[in-house]
Amino acid sequence: MGKNKRFQNIVYILKFISPIILILFVLIANFYESKQYKNGTFKILNNNDYVKSLVKDITNAEKSIICALFMFKTDGYNLNNIEEPIPMITNALINSAKNNKDVTIILEKSKDNSDLSNKYHKYTADLLTKNGIKVLFDNEEKKLHAKVCVIDDKIIYTGSHNFTLSAMQLNNESSVRIVSEEEATKLLKYFKSWSI
Repeated sequence: MGKNKRFQNIVYILKFISPIILILFVLIANFYESKQYKNGTFKILNNNDYVKSLVKDITNAEKSIICALFMFKTDGYNLNNIEEPIPMITNALINSAKNNKDVTIILEKSKDNSDLSNKYHKYTADLLTKNGIKVLFDNEEKKLHAKVCVIDDKIIYTGSHNFTLSAMQLNNESSVRIVSEEEATKLLKYFKSWSI
């Protein structure tokens, strides 16, 4: 009888504490998962939503903007027409540089001299450099296909948008805005690992 009573008590205690153990397990698992993402938020930006958001963040930048771009085409645009996406972005970058923000643009440079990106990027580099923006070119051994901007070491833009008319107005494009100092630090380290 004594053993049976003890067994019943153990079963009773297990029935009582099992839900508590399960709840604790779920809480601890959620804590570790949320800790992984605690400083990060993201927003998907399709088509023209990208331009509005990017220009706003460039304009509000407090210290730095660095973009690594496969294609940034500024020739053929009237930069005074600030209702057009490329002039909007270009002017936002130039104004940030004039307001003493550290603005750096990394562009694709091809070994193939006939590659149009070389022509477009020479024009863009000259324009940006004249306006106080640091322009770097990637290592010609590997194509720079990224479309990434990091603002104030915490705001990241990445996705399919090149800085071209077709990407901003003619194509269906999708990018994401991420706020994460940790991920931004990784990206900046990645940029520096290139032989620029």
